[in-house]
Formats: sequence, structure tokens, C-alpha cells
Amino acid sequence: MLTAVVLVPLLLLSNTLAQDDTISEIQKTIYVLEHRMNTAESSLVKALGRVAVTESKLQQAETKLVQADVKRVQLESELKDMKNTDTKNSAAIAGLLATLQGKQTRHIAFSVGRSTSLTATGENKVITYDKIWLNDGNGFNKFNSYFVAPLSGVYMFTYNNLYHSNKNSFVLFMMNGKHVQSSQGYDANGGWGMSGNEIQLRLQKGDSVWLELYKNHYIYSNVYLYSSFTGQLIYQN
Repeated sequence: MLTAVVLVPLLLLSNTLAQDDTISEIQKTIYVLEHRMNTAESSLVKALGRVAVTESKLQQAETKLVQADVKRVQLESELKDMKNTDTKNSAAIAGLLATLQGKQTRHIAFSVGRSTSLTATGENKVITYDKIWLNDGNGFNKFNSYFVAPLSGVYMFTYNNLYHSNKNSFVLFMMNGKHVQSSQGYDANGGWGMSGNEIQLRLQKGDSVWLELYKNHYIYSNVYLYSSFTGQLIYQN
């Protein structure tokens, strides 16, 4: 009977100790779980922070890409404008070079002489020339002895004739049918002499000039070609 009385408290004590151990184990487990949860939460917070930083960097990168695209469009537009400008400049330069080359390569000059004497009886006569030394540009017409300007510009003309007192010389420089200038030779002592003149005129393409011997006057020439007429283009308009 005594033994039973003693054993009962011992069993109760043993059960109590076992329960305490179980509670202790549970508390340890709870602590470990709480620690792990805290660690996980901390890791999650850090991860979220990294995600936020990454998103910010992505937004910055997108902004830079948009800016770069805008700059690309601007550069393409500027490049197109430059190409258009270059094309226009190239065309202008080509036209200018062509004009300059045309002016440089068009040499216009003539020099002619007459081998016989001429008398204008009763009316003026065109002085014709049978000797052509030079006719660059083909402005001088050998059939009627007119010079027709192949190009617009400033021209210089000179003319000379031999005279003597018994038969005076009076030569008219004509342009498009109008008297522009003249030269006259007269010697009261009965000698020989040369008369002539020169002039610079602005001609339009197609304008004509020639020389006329005034009525009842005379010029002398022979194979030595005392009578001459020359002209040349000084510069184009």
C-alpha cells in the first residue's frame, strides 16, 4: 500500500518533466521558425529593393533610348537636308563651270584685208574684203563682209585705209544699219596717207557691223593690202 502511494507522485513528476521537455522543444522549434521567417522577410525586403533599383535603371535606359531615337531622327533629317543642299550646290557649281568653260573656249576674232581699190560713185558702198587672215568663231561673213556677233559682249574694232589728195577717203562704221563712227583722209598737198579709227561696242548676239565708203569717195589698195578691218570679243556679258 505504501509502495503505491510513493509511485503515484513519481509518475506524476515524470509526466510533468516529459511535458516540460516537449514544451521546450516546441518553443525551440517556434524560435527557429521565427528566426527563419525574419531572415526570409529581410531577404525579401532586400530583393524588393533590388527589383526597385532595377526598375529605376530600366526606366532610365528606356528614357535614354527614346532620347537617342529622337536624336537619330534629327540627324537623319539634317543629313537629308545636307544631301539636298549638296545636290543643289553641285548643280550650281556644274552650271558655273560650264558657263566659265563656255566663255573660256569661245574665242571670237577676225582680221581681213582688201586687195583692190574702191570708188563709191553716187551712193555709199559696202567695203568688201577678199583676204581673210583670221575668222575665229566664224562671225565674219566672207560673202557680204558683215560681222555678226556670235555672242553678246563687248567687242573692239579697228579699220584702216589708204588715200591720196586727188581721191579723198571717207569711211563709215555701221551697226545694224546706223552710222556709229567714221574716219576721213585728206591731204591738201597731194600726198598719200592712212586714215582709220577704232571703237569698242557692246553687241548683243546677232548684231551686225560693217564698213561703208561714203558716196563720191575713194580708197586705194593692191596686193599689198592697205585696206584692213579687224575685230575681237573682249569679254562676254
